[in-house]
Amino acid sequence: MKEEMSSVDIRYIVEELKSEIIGARVDKVYHEGDEVRIKLHKTGEGRKDLIIEAGKRIHLTSYIKESSSQPSSFAMLLRKHISGNFVEDIEQHDFDRIVKIKIGKFKIIAELFKKGNVVFVTEDNIILGAIRYEEFKDRVIKPKHEYKYPPARENPLEVSWDRFVELIMGEDTEIVRALARRLNMGGLYAEEILLRAGIDKRKNTRELTKEELRTIYDKMKEVFTAPKKPNIVYKDGKMVDVVPIDLKWYEGYEKVYFETFSQALDEYFGKLTIEKAKAEKTKKLEEKRKQLLATLKRQEEMIKGFEKELKKNQEIGNLIYANYTLIDGLLREFSKAVKNLGWDEFKKRIEEGKKKGNKIALMVKGIEPESNSITVEIEGKRVKLYLDKDLNENAEIYYEKAKKAKHKLEGARKAYEDLKRKLESIEREIEEEEKKIQVKKIEKRKKKWFEKFRWFISSEGFLVIGGKDATTNEIVVRKYLEENDLYCHADIWGAPHVVIKDGQKAGEKTIFEACQFAVSMSRAWSEGLYSADAYWVYPNQVKKQAPSGEFLPKGAFMVYGKRNWMYGIPLKLAVGIINYEGEDLVMCGPVDALKTHAKRYIVIRPGDTKKSELVKKIKKIFEKWGYKVPEEDIMSVLPPGEGDIAEVVE
Repeated sequence: MKEEMSSVDIRYIVEELKSEIIGARVDKVYHEGDEVRIKLHKTGEGRKDLIIEAGKRIHLTSYIKESSSQPSSFAMLLRKHISGNFVEDIEQHDFDRIVKIKIGKFKIIAELFKKGNVVFVTEDNIILGAIRYEEFKDRVIKPKHEYKYPPARENPLEVSWDRFVELIMGEDTEIVRALARRLNMGGLYAEEILLRAGIDKRKNTRELTKEELRTIYDKMKEVFTAPKKPNIVYKDGKMVDVVPIDLKWYEGYEKVYFETFSQALDEYFGKLTIEKAKAEKTKKLEEKRKQLLATLKRQEEMIKGFEKELKKNQEIGNLIYANYTLIDGLLREFSKAVKNLGWDEFKKRIEEGKKKGNKIALMVKGIEPESNSITVEIEGKRVKLYLDKDLNENAEIYYEKAKKAKHKLEGARKAYEDLKRKLESIEREIEEEEKKIQVKKIEKRKKKWFEKFRWFISSEGFLVIGGKDATTNEIVVRKYLEENDLYCHADIWGAPHVVIKDGQKAGEKTIFEACQFAVSMSRAWSEGLYSADAYWVYPNQVKKQAPSGEFLPKGAFMVYGKRNWMYGIPLKLAVGIINYEGEDLVMCGPVDALKTHAKRYIVIRPGDTKKSELVKKIKKIFEKWGYKVPEEDIMSVLPPGEGDIAEVVE
């Protein structure tokens, strides 16, 4: 699979980029690792992003990575000098894998060979900066040094006929190698030229006729001036290559065509980059997965072995009892014979009996004096009989072996199931890690009915809602408090009314979480308290009926009857992303609720960080986890007042 652009690819992309980026204004520059992305704006055409990956590629891209909060020194250098300037020119240097981009009084030189580099120079080629600083035998990449290009190589587009013949005939090797090396085109295009010319690529250069050389020369010019037809080449559903023109070499392969070469390169390298990132991110997990698969295979073989052993010994034990009279007689006769004759004479008598065709002797398949046993064949099965034990004891030996095999089999099966669960867990981890590669976006959507209130889903799965202000407090009780719910409230003025929907089915854990939510979303948080009291009651105890002579303002209700108190509840919440009814939502609630519904969450407590700053910190953590969440969505779920991050659970 192709991993970097060839000189031919660069020729085509540079020609295409001339019309795309010349005249565009530089808005901003980003740099990370080997990649430099230049954000451009072209009048009438809008935004364009040029990606340069040292040693690999250059093209317009739509794969925009989230930039790190702190730009690199190289990015800052480029921003300082070229932001607001216009791209004046772009060209390939001598058909080499080097691209020069002129922006105002400066140049960016993209080296796309070997390890590669991106070098920033003045119009006089004095180096101002680079991705990496290096020293070579004939040139130095360091600030204040003059930038020198690597030694020039032949350009197949400009090479004359005489020079072409001189270069090829000066080699004593296969023609395909001579073309690739001496004319700076790489193996693929050398193969393509010879395929079009109808000449065996293995033919030695010294054996070529003048006519054959002329055909190769003409086909070379034909290939390098072929009309652009960008495409990605696939084999068996997998990407193989991305090329700017149609190649005979890839006849029979599946191809996907693109309007521009940039689009083809972007699709190819974009997917390649993501696949590599996935492979790198899941490398250790994949190794564990392979080990588990190998162990599972061994475990399967063990299970088969124990099943076979169990069956075999069970059958032999049954066989002994099924042939009770015969085996009991054999044990008696063999024991008596060995006792009277000794083992040597016994063996001799058995061999003589076999020669004479004696049925009993023919049954004997093995004699082992050291274990005092004789193996006989009964009904096609070999049975070892111990002469110092009776029939029942012999049968028990096999039943005991079967029992041990069964015990081992059960253990092996349990271990097998454990391994399968581990494998499934690893595969889920791999899937989760792969998801992190691409930033997920929480799109603007129609909000769920409960999102106009404070809310969370309890660890037991119950929806809990609370008011945000006088109006929503009024609505929570008047419209949404129903007979099967429970009502919670903090013992502090200005606390929200909190309702556990269907709460009379909830357990103590949900009720505690709802009371903790009530105290945490109250003034107790903004006052910096670390604990407060709360209570819960039934819906029929909450009324809009004030005591005689008193008035209840908007959002206020009276609670009558017994209150079920919870004392000293800590003010502590967590915030994270949960998936609820198929949608990703930002949820702020008790820690146990987040622990149940989110794999990662941020624990918060009353503190000194301004709410706006706290929101920014949470937003950055979400982005690190792969979620792009608007600040207002985070702001709307947090408790009132300042707070601090107590813990980040990943």
